[in-house]
Amino acid sequence: MDFKVVFYEEFKHIEVEIGKWSIRTDQSVGKGGTGIAPNPGSYLYAAVASCTAATAYGYCYRSSLPLPTGATVHVDEAEDGSRPIKLTFEIHLPADFPEDRIQAVHKAADGCLIKKAMAEPAGI
Repeated sequence: MDFKVVFYEEFKHIEVEIGKWSIRTDQSVGKGGTGIAPNPGSYLYAAVASCTAATAYGYCYRSSLPLPTGATVHVDEAEDGSRPIKLTFEIHLPADFPEDRIQAVHKAADGCLIKKAMAEPAGI
């Protein structure tokens, strides 16, 4: 898979083209950006959130269980904002979800490819 990176005049606003899609990134105004889009780190967290939620949803769907209604991810960052130090995930399950299958959903969610890649990064 190839990505094309396009810089704009202000040098903080960047777009990444992935096939027919384009993702806009920026820095906060406080860091000299324009504030027109999330910063790249926010996309990383969003990728982990969507992957974790989709993995849990897929497990429930394949197992004919009630489907999750959403998920929440909380990110604790280093004081200087340089990196995440802890991500906490909460899968929102409906009230009728079988109690004895909750741990299985959490285990399935831990199988998210992006979470695994963050835990054991590829050589970059």
